[in-house]
Amino acid sequence: MSESKLYNDDPRTPCRYGAKCYQKNPQHHNKYKHPPKKETAKQNNEILVINAKRNLVKDDQEKAQSKSPPKKLQKTCESPKKNMHNFSSSSESDEVKSSDEDDSKNLSTNVETSDKDVTVAQAAESKEYHCSAGLNTDKNLSVSDVDVQKNIKELFLVEMPKDFYQFYEFCKSISKGNPLLACKSASLKLVGPYDVLEDKMKSIVRKNDKEKYLAHWRYYYDPPEFHTTVMCDNKNGLHFGYWQDDVAEKPVFVAKNCSNVDCVFEAVAENIFGAVDTYLQGKVKSANPFEKTGIMRLHSQLKNFANQHDITLEKNTADMRSRERKVVARTFHKAGIVVPYDKKTQLGYRDLAVTDSELQKILRKIENASTPDERKGPMTQLDEIVRQATIAADECDFGTCLELGHNLFSSGNTHVQGKALQMLSIAYTHLQRPQLLEILKAHLKDRRKGCELSVI
Repeated sequence: MSESKLYNDDPRTPCRYGAKCYQKNPQHHNKYKHPPKKETAKQNNEILVINAKRNLVKDDQEKAQSKSPPKKLQKTCESPKKNMHNFSSSSESDEVKSSDEDDSKNLSTNVETSDKDVTVAQAAESKEYHCSAGLNTDKNLSVSDVDVQKNIKELFLVEMPKDFYQFYEFCKSISKGNPLLACKSASLKLVGPYDVLEDKMKSIVRKNDKEKYLAHWRYYYDPPEFHTTVMCDNKNGLHFGYWQDDVAEKPVFVAKNCSNVDCVFEAVAENIFGAVDTYLQGKVKSANPFEKTGIMRLHSQLKNFANQHDITLEKNTADMRSRERKVVARTFHKAGIVVPYDKKTQLGYRDLAVTDSELQKILRKIENASTPDERKGPMTQLDEIVRQATIAADECDFGTCLELGHNLFSSGNTHVQGKALQMLSIAYTHLQRPQLLEILKAHLKDRRKGCELSVI
């Protein structure tokens, strides 16, 4: 039997990349057929064809005997049901467009149309959407009419931890009239979800406005996993917030970022009390004599409240260390990403096709290009990196798309925001983190620099 005949009779799905496929993973070759390259491969190919036919017969027999529905895709599966080669926020023909196309021109369209390919309903098929934004169907939502915690979930798609509410009570204890500015002596202000506690969203919260609240106090470099709760009145854009790898789980730590400086996020403490405690320790050292008195008084009140309510001020807890061990890639923002990863099978994540420094070099060329023609070369290089990350996701290494998406987003490069959305759409959908995808879409529609980021 000739190799061409053998290839045509093979019942497996043809690999989209044909003879140009670079994959050596046996799982990939078991699933997809590839055009024969050498005569010496004939025997191995025959074995694969025979096994594939046997598997088809076996599958048909099992379906006939079993009345139970097929199991849903698991994160530890050998290969996904959907071919990720065809998964993107644009059609296949888009891949052959000139690579000097500016993603920023089409970003708003991509955010709208990506719902057709990547929807919350698809991502939540096998996981409950814990933070649904449609809990109240009234035209006008009132904070006074619903539980505060429930309202925060509706508006921000996340749940705040216990220390979030405890810190608000602390601020009320020292400034009952204006808790949000209770820490103004240290240039701190409560923002974001704290506005719900102050009833500031009551008069303008409508169904059509829900999307914009996902961008409320969301700084330029804030990834969807980060939720700002405290801002500092300084020129660096310093702000603090909770970091959640998955909104179905409690926040792992409170991090800080200086948005006017860079995209780096630093884990500060397990809770907001520990983060503010660390900030005040540094603030009192740099304050002038007139400021020190107020800062020291605030610091003393904070420590007393934490002690009375058994709130830890530890900076590196066991939970934080446990999360650090699960980080599969550091990414540009340095906080790292966490995905389900099987060390034995090495399933869940693989390295990008380039190093961080190589990717940064490509992104700088894209950013600094003065003409579309000059941008064409580095964009072509980036397209290849995106293609290989998509193949990785096709083989259940979803962490690769998550890493690349975070890096593109953290670069702040407007020319690649569309590709950041494409990569993170794949990752969040298959990692079953639909809330983060919704937050990302809302942020990209209104991504702004600066420190005045309230939408109310």
